[in-house]
Amino acid sequence: EYLELRFNKATRLCGTLTFIFQMVIYMGVVLYTPALALNAVTGFDLWGSVLAVGLVCTVYTALGGLKAVIWTDVFQTLVMFSGQLAVIIIGAKQAGGMGKVWQIAMKDGKISGIDLNPDPFERHTFWTLSIGGVFLMLSLYGVNQAQVQRYLSSRSEREAILSCYVVFPCQQIVLTLGCLMGLVMYARYGDKDPLQKGYVKTHDQMVLYFVMDVLQDFPGLPGLFVACLFSGALSTISSAFNSLATVTMADIIRPQFPDMTESQATLVSKSLALGYGLLCIGMAYIASLMGSVLQAALSIFGIVGGPLLGIFCLGMFFPWPNPTGAIVGLMSGLAMAFWIGIGSFVSQRVPADSFINATSFAIDNGTVVSTISTA
Repeated sequence: EYLELRFNKATRLCGTLTFIFQMVIYMGVVLYTPALALNAVTGFDLWGSVLAVGLVCTVYTALGGLKAVIWTDVFQTLVMFSGQLAVIIIGAKQAGGMGKVWQIAMKDGKISGIDLNPDPFERHTFWTLSIGGVFLMLSLYGVNQAQVQRYLSSRSEREAILSCYVVFPCQQIVLTLGCLMGLVMYARYGDKDPLQKGYVKTHDQMVLYFVMDVLQDFPGLPGLFVACLFSGALSTISSAFNSLATVTMADIIRPQFPDMTESQATLVSKSLALGYGLLCIGMAYIASLMGSVLQAALSIFGIVGGPLLGIFCLGMFFPWPNPTGAIVGLMSGLAMAFWIGIGSFVSQRVPADSFINATSFAIDNGTVVSTISTA
């Protein structure tokens, strides 16, 4: 709506189509991730799991709308925190305590200070994390409809602003838990990499393998963590389905059928949510070809989210750009971002291996922070 007020309808439509493309691709990654992990340690059929999660989420989102999304997110948040804490506490205890875990990580160089290396090809430096992270969060929490719809569900503007302040500490908790889980995993396995031994096929399956290994003597807890993993996926997917249906209805269908009644609009919105659900199930196959799920998720938001944030910033901070310039700028930004992203994928430049990648669990379940903000 802002893009239409600032520029014109064509600019708004371009922004809508860009957002739809971004979220459909991203939902494939989110849907594929828990199914991949579950398949690795239980043997449950990979695509059967993808289909089950996709259909369940599609049905309750289509029937319940935003209210169903928010209340299921609240419950899923509690499950996610419980699962992570249980694994960290029990895993650290078996490793000899958190002090021992930290000591092992320090000794083997897994805890590093601030790296000011300006090389853009280095994966984790102060510059790549701070600059890239700031713009990633701005695109996610500033112009992404899946998050904005949560702000709009608040009772007042003050509550919406307050929710933004709540997001930051909650986000740090989620990321900290993910990092602690990675340290506990390293303390347990050390140089005995389960990937090299053939116990798992990719690093993305490491977390659930670790959970089954650590919690095998605690009935119910492995199931709690599996529920934790799927809760993160369901939370993200349901929000995306609802936001996709909303923007499609408001920006594409409503302008073409202005005389549509509320009952007709409701039926169309539910049908759209159902349709997007089925489309994203199909996109999970594409996600299976994209390598690391963490890297794929961040790449999608960077490639598409950056130019989308750019067109909003262009309208807010510069008074002279016209609609043509905004659209050309968006298309140019997308072309450049895709060139860099696809080039990185094709060149397959391999970063320094850190052995354990548990942070992907925290990132993929990062919707917990926005869930808390509207609970």
